[in-house]
Amino acid sequence: MSTVMLMAAEAAAENTFTVNGPLIVASWEMFGMTWNLTESVIVQWIVMLIILAICLILGTGLKVVPTTRRQALAETLVNFVNDMVDGSMGTKYRAYRSYIGILIVYVVLCNLISLVGLRAPTADVSVTGTLAIITFFMTQYNRAKTGGVKGYFKAFLDPLPFMLPSNIIGEISNPVSMALRLFGNMVAGMVIGGLIYFALGNVMPPVFIPAVASLYFDIFSGVIQAYIFTMLTMSYITNAECE
Repeated sequence: MSTVMLMAAEAAAENTFTVNGPLIVASWEMFGMTWNLTESVIVQWIVMLIILAICLILGTGLKVVPTTRRQALAETLVNFVNDMVDGSMGTKYRAYRSYIGILIVYVVLCNLISLVGLRAPTADVSVTGTLAIITFFMTQYNRAKTGGVKGYFKAFLDPLPFMLPSNIIGEISNPVSMALRLFGNMVAGMVIGGLIYFALGNVMPPVFIPAVASLYFDIFSGVIQAYIFTMLTMSYITNAECE
């Protein structure tokens, strides 16, 4: 049962519909601050364990010539990531293949984890914000690497020096827009799907229409949003190159 269905079931029992943030599992004081262990953190650990299991299953016992479907699947996934990086970033950015590959797998699994009743971590802005910040620092690193110190700071003055404030705002707005886009789409899908279940649950047995809605919001939209986030990451890194 997906998270949307669980939300709708609880809402139907209380005849109300509300959307809450991730549950706080534990909380403690340290360095004068309150630290919370939330549902999003625990679900991300589960996702990382799933990725580890996938890597162990697909990455062991490999041969030069594939003899199993398992190895054929592994090579298909690797070729997909290689083609995506080569096509979007160019062959000179192949060093980013490992990060891009794990990024799209991680975001896809985080989006689809709601199908088993867990809250999608990407419906938490702190998670999407962290991923966007990683992209931001990789973008700045690539600009500094390709242009040096002089080229790095000169890029903020292009095409004219008075564009400095606008360029700085643009650099900051990129990770903000990435984080809010993924977060907003995941929360919107969760809310809309929940409203459909809730509305139909009060007038008829929710069977066909909610199932179609879940197919779109939980699966199709989750995969598409992961792909878009990954493509934006590659685009920002490549466009930060100093000529």
